[in-house]
Amino acid sequence: MTSGNAGKKQNQYRILQLLWKEGTLTRQDIAQKLNLSMPTTLQNTNELLEYGILQECGAMESTGGRRAKKLVLNENFGLGLGIDIALQHVELVITNLHGRVMIQDTLPLIFRDEIEWYHAFQQGLHTFLHDNDVETARIIGAGLSFPGIIDGEAEQIIRSHIFQLEHVSLDRFKKCIPFPLIAANDANCVCFAERSVEHTTYLYLSLNESVGGAMMLDSRLELGDTWQKGEIGHMLLFPGGKQCYCGKHGCADPYLSPNALRKEGQSLDDFFMKVEQGDVDSCKRWDEYMDHLAIMVTNLRMLCDEDIIIGGVVGTYMKPYMEQLNAKAAQYDRFARDVDYIYPCTRKTHAFAAGASMIAMERYGSRLLDDNMLMKLRKKS
Repeated sequence: MTSGNAGKKQNQYRILQLLWKEGTLTRQDIAQKLNLSMPTTLQNTNELLEYGILQECGAMESTGGRRAKKLVLNENFGLGLGIDIALQHVELVITNLHGRVMIQDTLPLIFRDEIEWYHAFQQGLHTFLHDNDVETARIIGAGLSFPGIIDGEAEQIIRSHIFQLEHVSLDRFKKCIPFPLIAANDANCVCFAERSVEHTTYLYLSLNESVGGAMMLDSRLELGDTWQKGEIGHMLLFPGGKQCYCGKHGCADPYLSPNALRKEGQSLDDFFMKVEQGDVDSCKRWDEYMDHLAIMVTNLRMLCDEDIIIGGVVGTYMKPYMEQLNAKAAQYDRFARDVDYIYPCTRKTHAFAAGASMIAMERYGSRLLDDNMLMKLRKKS
């Protein structure tokens, strides 16, 4: 590849990355945001349109001259594979370039770091792709969501309290997955899935079986010096309080996980149904939970001074109760005139796996411009 061609491909990839982040833009917008000349922008966007990677999607309102055309990624040009490893199952999704889930399935695999589990996972993935007629030539990358601290540079799971693992190489997964693979902490994945044009900087609080969090800054995940930024579940909420699975007492996790709400054997659907019915015990537990959540949220607001998105499995139920949460938060936040910085999550289902797929597509998006890959994708699209 000549240096001139390499430079052109680099500019085209910058355009793709920008559109992943911004959604739709005019050529003028692209030139301004990437500091490119208009001739260079026109040449590259026209070529991407010819490939089929970009599409025109309407025009801006007229200001007297020719209306500027808006460009968007062709959502059907490529696919991403998302994989979420949970305690009791593995979720698999296929997403389009916009992160929309096209196909989903769940494998009933209880995780074990044993060769038999990896063989069963590999077979389950093969069956998923085959039975759903997935065009594997269109998959540009795979993302793996995992509940642990992931060192992306060393390609290693440093630690997972939930699975009681330390220093596990990602090679074990790579041998099972026939696509370029990137792994990320599960909270980082679900945080990424919430990214939108309206929300590019925020803190994500994941109220899942293990409570966690992640930070998005200008549409980029902030990982920290040791890949642990956002381990919100292990911040002390009540020193000396309930024991956490990590061994400490008083972490946020045992107070804010779903287990703090439901009785043994009870589903969250059942719990919230009882809350709606006015069951005294359920309403009392919910009120206490919301008080703990308000303390955590306002502490986080004092720390980061950014919007906070409430997600995880509890977060999917939060929308009808936002007024209650805001009122409780107002009791602890004496700096804000109005508590207007808390939002319920928008991804209700498949969020971890979808976020992993979206991370993979951004990581391996340059493969869309590889000559051999491009030839295959243009034939398929």
